Amino acid sequence: MGYLSYRLGVDVGGTFTDLLLLREDTGETWRAKVPSTPEDQSRAVIDGKDQILKNVQDGADVVLHVVNHGTTVATNAILEQKGAKVALVVTEGFKDILQTRRSQVPGGLASWIIWPKPEPLAPLELTIEAPGRLAADGTEIRKLDQYTLKERLETIVEQKPDAITISLINSYANPSHEQAARKVVEEVFPNTPVSISSEVLPELMEYERTITTVVNSYVEPRVSQYLNNLLQALEGKAKHLRILRSDGGLASVRLASRFPVSWVLSGPAGGVTGAVSIVANQTKYKNLITIDMGGTSTDVALVENGAPRIRRETKIGDLVVKAPSIDVRTVGAGGGSIARVPEVTKALRVGPESAGSVPGPACYGKGGSAATVTDANAVLGYLPAHLLGGAFTLDVEKARKAVQQVADGLGVGLYEAAEGILKVSNETMYGALRLVSVEQGFDPRDFSLVAFGGAGPLHANALGKLLGAYPVVVPPSPGVLCAFGDATTLLRHEVGRSHIRLLRLTDMDDILNGFSELLAEVKAVMRDEQGVAEEKQRHIFQADLRYSGQANSVSIDVDLESLKSEGISSLHDRFDAEHTKLFTYSLSTDIEIVNLRVIAEEVKVEIPLKHLAQAESATPSRSLASAESTVVFDNKEYHHCPIWDRSSLLAGHVLEGPCVMTEMDSNTLVHPGFKAEIDPAGNVLIWEIEGKDQSPVIATNTALDTVTVDIFENALRNARNEMDTLMTRTTMSPAIREQQDEFNVIAEPGGKMIVGQFGSFIGGFLEMWRDSIEPGDIFLTNDPYSVAGAVSHHNDWLVLIPIFVGEKLIAWTANFGHMTDVGGSVPGSLPCAASSIFEEGIQIPVTKIASKGVWNTDLMEVIYRNVRLPEWNRGDVRALVAACEIAGRRMTELYQRFGSTLYFAAIEELLNRNRKAVGSIIKRMPEDPAYFEDWIDDDGQGVGPWKIACTMTRREDRLEFDFSGTDPQSPSSINFYLSIAMFKMFVGIYLLVVYDPSVVANDGFHDLIDVNIPEGSLLHPIRPAALSCRTHFLGRLMDILSGLLGQRAPEFMTAAGFSDSPHFMYSGYRQNGEWFQLYWIGFGGIPARPIGDGPDGHCLWPAMKAIPNEFLELYYPLRIEEYNTVADSGGPGMYRGGNAQRIFWRFLEEGTISIHDDRWLSKPWGVLGGEPGARSTKTLVRYSQNEDEPPRETLGSKQDHIKVSNGDVLEWVTWGGGGWKDPLERDSEVVALEVRRRLVTVEGARRYGVVLQSASTLDKEGTRKLRDEMKAGQMHGDEREVFNHGGTWEELKTKCLEETGLPPPKAPWEVPLRGPMTQLPYFKTWKKDHGLDGNH
Repeated sequence: MGYLSYRLGVDVGGTFTDLLLLREDTGETWRAKVPSTPEDQSRAVIDGKDQILKNVQDGADVVLHVVNHGTTVATNAILEQKGAKVALVVTEGFKDILQTRRSQVPGGLASWIIWPKPEPLAPLELTIEAPGRLAADGTEIRKLDQYTLKERLETIVEQKPDAITISLINSYANPSHEQAARKVVEEVFPNTPVSISSEVLPELMEYERTITTVVNSYVEPRVSQYLNNLLQALEGKAKHLRILRSDGGLASVRLASRFPVSWVLSGPAGGVTGAVSIVANQTKYKNLITIDMGGTSTDVALVENGAPRIRRETKIGDLVVKAPSIDVRTVGAGGGSIARVPEVTKALRVGPESAGSVPGPACYGKGGSAATVTDANAVLGYLPAHLLGGAFTLDVEKARKAVQQVADGLGVGLYEAAEGILKVSNETMYGALRLVSVEQGFDPRDFSLVAFGGAGPLHANALGKLLGAYPVVVPPSPGVLCAFGDATTLLRHEVGRSHIRLLRLTDMDDILNGFSELLAEVKAVMRDEQGVAEEKQRHIFQADLRYSGQANSVSIDVDLESLKSEGISSLHDRFDAEHTKLFTYSLSTDIEIVNLRVIAEEVKVEIPLKHLAQAESATPSRSLASAESTVVFDNKEYHHCPIWDRSSLLAGHVLEGPCVMTEMDSNTLVHPGFKAEIDPAGNVLIWEIEGKDQSPVIATNTALDTVTVDIFENALRNARNEMDTLMTRTTMSPAIREQQDEFNVIAEPGGKMIVGQFGSFIGGFLEMWRDSIEPGDIFLTNDPYSVAGAVSHHNDWLVLIPIFVGEKLIAWTANFGHMTDVGGSVPGSLPCAASSIFEEGIQIPVTKIASKGVWNTDLMEVIYRNVRLPEWNRGDVRALVAACEIAGRRMTELYQRFGSTLYFAAIEELLNRNRKAVGSIIKRMPEDPAYFEDWIDDDGQGVGPWKIACTMTRREDRLEFDFSGTDPQSPSSINFYLSIAMFKMFVGIYLLVVYDPSVVANDGFHDLIDVNIPEGSLLHPIRPAALSCRTHFLGRLMDILSGLLGQRAPEFMTAAGFSDSPHFMYSGYRQNGEWFQLYWIGFGGIPARPIGDGPDGHCLWPAMKAIPNEFLELYYPLRIEEYNTVADSGGPGMYRGGNAQRIFWRFLEEGTISIHDDRWLSKPWGVLGGEPGARSTKTLVRYSQNEDEPPRETLGSKQDHIKVSNGDVLEWVTWGGGGWKDPLERDSEVVALEVRRRLVTVEGARRYGVVLQSASTLDKEGTRKLRDEMKAGQMHGDEREVFNHGGTWEELKTKCLEETGLPPPKAPWEVPLRGPMTQLPYFKTWKKDHGLDGNH
């Protein structure tokens, strides 16, 4: 029998390896499921191959034409951290590129307290800096110093790296430096695989390109060895071995070995391609939403007209790499997902924690005791007693016992708890299904839901009801569908390059020539490395476009003939249409091309699939049922439910629910009121039965249950996430787009926030608005004084939209975002020296900018005329409105889904739940008052420090925060109008995040928090006090909360650190007359925390990210010459404070800069024996005046209108985080390692009592002696202050000029303070307390 007849699909999972053998000429299939062999996956592949061929006639003689292999080898290497030891070569000055990770701490406010930062895949001790520099346009600034690079590489030879990555700044624009560096690396490490970023990902954005290439190196040795082993094992048994890529195509072993990053999500891709092969290609259903549910997670994807949607990035664990993949979204909901009821909130939580395969669900009888989704299915009778063809028996009694624990926690019955677990789990999956459908502009009702994986068919019917996607399709052998997809997919390869230019200034031939060059390259790869002749290739052309000012692009397919005939306008129209589909709007601004791409696939060869025999009757014989079961739906028992043997069913059979279909690898559940049809291809098609009573999606009565509330909460979380996604993908302002300075709110009709982060903006609005509120109205404001501080400076533009169903107001949605400019006395609109809000840009009182759906365009044009970047503001306002409207649609859907009574009851219960949770936490605190104070060093006018003081007192289940003692409002712009609602939300989130991080924050607990902020103080200034420099007190508020809560609960006892946002602004005219304007936020050292070290060079504000340096260099006349962290700047402690950030900005055009900063005099305090972090510094080096001996100018922390010239360099250093506990308790080996990593210096190690014999070797005896000496000189524990500020204010001021180069500021009581607060009793008392007479 010839080898040309057979192809084998293989999918390796964590527990089982699935195989499917396909005979190409007849469509016959054979399948096998064998235990996976994690230590060497190839063993299971060979075992399965041998097993499956035993069932084939003359199988021993079969030579397979091809083995198509989906594998988790690369994925597991990353998740299990068992990849290669990777060395990294970076541009000199950028060694910390992986350490800082674009500075983002994932999660919401206060998540930095509990977030464990992952270790970089390429450690710092193996990171080498390459001298040499390219500009953003690819021109050479400094030659690559190959001699020095070789010397530096030789220092790590003894560490024997397994693989090496080279990723240099701006190499996407010119690969020559990377290519030259590779030659040097290969000379020093002749037998070590090398990956260079300009080959793996030749695109803009240095962190994404670096991490993607490092991942390639990290998995390359392991996967190469695996593929070589497998090739040897298949020698003589298979002609070809191909690997499934993440985008659903196949790659030859040669290509897969070189670019393993392209198949790190190989596994999930197989199922989607299988769904395409057996459903889209074999039935009339071409538009599919797929759901692959396994033991620990669920993957969902969308197929449009038979083609899976592709995205340009892949997420594995905490890593996001830029590699094409099927747009699979993964959520932590699987059969093994654990259900629990947190004591604080008493909410039902399901996942993402999983019982795994060991111990597994309780019903597996392997020692698991926690209730899981599988246990809930077992309790409700949805699973047969015997699985895997009778080889495995469920222990239903253990499942009942586990689920009963959840029932007891919720105070409900067993069945209600089990159904609740499934409903919450289904809601999580429903959210993911909406991500790939509704949020991408698709109506799920136009799609069919295809379910597979071991657990997917059990949940398919319920999810189909939620989506309205029919028919629900369960393919044959759903547990091995991935293997079927592997067997039937095609070879594929793509090439691309950055091609950044404005569309209107681009010549069509320029684009066509770019495509032509890429086409020649991809043809050659397919021909020479994949074995596909050019005539057997098909090619797809794509361009990534965005509106000028955006950072995220949208991919569109390009028809070359249309491009030639219609010109550039065809690209313009396609992009506008796609942007509208994705985000609901388009803009009239310039469009920018970002990347060009050509994808090659082999021409599809049709393979017949064997069809089922036709049944004589639609009703199958009851003898085909292997068993019966009692099943439960909506707390109602259905007895004698048939469990059908699916392998016995024929085409045309129709099964009425409730029933179960069982097969070796999966079980399909059909609900009451539904029917299942068997089609000729063997698919199960589940439809609603018209006129039949169906089990409801939710309870239809008016009684509210816990599960409904949890489902509602999950839906709110999804709606808010959808708002965030739109904002970060479409906005122009880097503050919104990258640094995510946008905060959204969904509120109930009375204004209480039901999901959000910064507290409700609506209450302040409703208190002052006296005009009508009608459907279609849109409100806008940026005036802090109009909404009681809900927005805190003019740059924050707040959009509010009432949501109506008919004439009934059901919700409010609101969003504010930081605009790069709103006019005013300085570019960026944040003047340090402002004395009133009239210098801070346009003031927009609460204004109705659209009435009944009709925009007041004249008013908007007046507003835009008063800002420096009107197109950016125009685009960002559209994004704010679109985000609010999308959230409004989601609230309308919830209202219609649940009905009015349950909708409002669920909202009320969520508010009440948070109130109970916060109240229970408050009760745990001691009653005695806690006091804390902190300061801003100065106001930019030589006056400071300015104090913020707060006393926290518990009174039964209430907390009182009294800010008496805070200094009076300043005549400069450092005032911060603190919204009481916002502060209450800060308190609540801080309290809840430690005890139940998954909770959706709302305003329900606000009446438990009392806040007193004296009028006329820094935190309650009187109009028109200036507010533009308020960021420092906003950040210092986080330190105050940590200081207060830490005194009462050890979970919150963190040090101080990078708690506010240093702002940097640079603007002017280029020589060609174009205006440029940059607004940038810096980051620093996160405080040390009870869970460990503070991350280096990060941000504790939620989800903020650094702007990519390559983006800055491309769009602004500057060059970043160093972007590192600062050794020793983190405060020593048992846990070290995060190190500060050092950035050297070289200016390439004349202009002006502004600086907002602090902690230049005071130090971020350490706690419990930890030492304070280092201060910040800002130095301007005037190379334009003297290149050899440039003058150095120490800048103040808050300055405007600083003139800079071409060649000048700003040396910008932020501050570090304070340490936690005694540094002598820190592991000395960790200190030695951090010296090797250049995070701590040799001298700095002595602050931990650590002595090194050399630059990296620990001197154990010397360390012991030094630590003994240091301990002898320490205060006893009870004598130490809890907070170590590094000295009193008097001591700091005495040494100020010597240590900082700047004169000490004058105290506020040493200068005359004038303003509208001077006649207030609070101000008069403050004066008296400082010994001032009435005339001062």
